[in-house]
Amino acid sequence: MRGNLLFLIFAILFAGCAQKETLSLDDNQSVHVYVTKVDDVFFKQKKARDILRHFPFLTMQKNVAPRGKFSDEFYASIDYVYVAKDIKDVDFWELEKEPKSVDFIYVKPLWMKEYRKLTPDLLSNLAYSLNIGHEEQEILKDWIRAGGVLWVESGVYSTKYDYFTKTGEIATNKINQKIREDLDGLTFLGKPIKTYTFKSKTLDIVNYEPISKEFSVHTTIPFFKDIHKLRLDLTNYMQNYFVILDKTILEDDTYGPVVTYTKYGKGYVVSLLPFDYQDVYYDGELLRWKLFYYLLKNKGH
Repeated sequence: MRGNLLFLIFAILFAGCAQKETLSLDDNQSVHVYVTKVDDVFFKQKKARDILRHFPFLTMQKNVAPRGKFSDEFYASIDYVYVAKDIKDVDFWELEKEPKSVDFIYVKPLWMKEYRKLTPDLLSNLAYSLNIGHEEQEILKDWIRAGGVLWVESGVYSTKYDYFTKTGEIATNKINQKIREDLDGLTFLGKPIKTYTFKSKTLDIVNYEPISKEFSVHTTIPFFKDIHKLRLDLTNYMQNYFVILDKTILEDDTYGPVVTYTKYGKGYVVSLLPFDYQDVYYDGELLRWKLFYYLLKNKGH
């Protein structure tokens, strides 16, 4: 039972036995979604688009009304109960007692000065950087093995003001060197990683201009065949992102794999660059919905 946890339930929900619904994300593919019973009480979502507030759309700004790419009817048609939490907000001792209380745990990018490179394992380094101890890390791994999904849109970013010379000048060379080395030579749960380093447009010694990059992607998995264009907004001076090299979901001709997953016990770790989802001309939101259902459908198999 999930008791006092916050749940999102969409469309018409019936007390008693769980109801099975079919949701089509395109004309050719559909998935079966099961509504979960919670202490014999169901809460109905008031505003359909509020699902975006609690889904791992990691680039969403707080206190900004979610727009979403689709119609209200699309969001209102979704029947599912889930809990997604930022890894920083997880009580791991509660998670150990109630592993089914959280369905998705997601990991956001870290500021360069927060990141600690202490081990050859990137997951441990991210955890240590977030003050998550060794025992809590083991709970996290057990949770994934039992069927949880770790959703990783992470990496390390830098402003232009993170390092200075002794004379007070901005040390961009040191920033460039350090951020490129932060993820170098690491693995994630034993799997190799591929890193992507991006740099904003330099205007002068102090200022830089945010830029965006477009990705034209393709896949061998039919369920993701309608994902074509993705956009990455680069709002910091430098960003160093990564994906785990295992099963490729989406690949770009220039950059290689940009969305991947790895099976870990009955659960999954999904990794992707933090693509923008709010622009209706790109497929960032559709990508996340597809990942959401794909991982749920295959969990435990």
